[in-house]
Amino acid sequence: MKARFFLFANSYSAKKISIYLKVKFGGKKLTKAIKRLSVILEFGYKQTTDFIILDSKPKCPYKRLPNSLRIYLEIENELMKLSEEKLDEYSTASEDYQRQLLCPAIERAVGNLLENINDDTKFQRLMEEKFKSSFRIYYKVAYKYGLPTMRVVPFVLRLLGCNY
Repeated sequence: MKARFFLFANSYSAKKISIYLKVKFGGKKLTKAIKRLSVILEFGYKQTTDFIILDSKPKCPYKRLPNSLRIYLEIENELMKLSEEKLDEYSTASEDYQRQLLCPAIERAVGNLLENINDDTKFQRLMEEKFKSSFRIYYKVAYKYGLPTMRVVPFVLRLLGCNY
């Protein structure tokens, strides 16, 4: 349970949901929306409230993070960076990616995880291999832990009464 909330709190989906709730609701409506979110996603109300209102991030429940979770978190981190770039009016990310964020995020995450490779052909080959496996790992982790992906966020927001 701690690992699930840790992964959620460090995800693109959590960031989007949190921002929309803070912008859309205030006061008692915000607490009702948080309560509903905690029921929908099956998280504790207190930890969800602390995360959204106080911006507190949970600590990693692992001494050594498993590789699959490391890949998942790296992809989520790149999703957040790409979405911020997309909002930057001077960035070309919106033209480059045209609403396709996941594949470029996985590509960037895989590139970040490949270290100390000086040969370009070897890097490209490893990149292609790791891209396919990272794509599968991303969805496997999301499914295993019951985490909302970026495609599910609009549905969660609609359940909360937000227009996405």
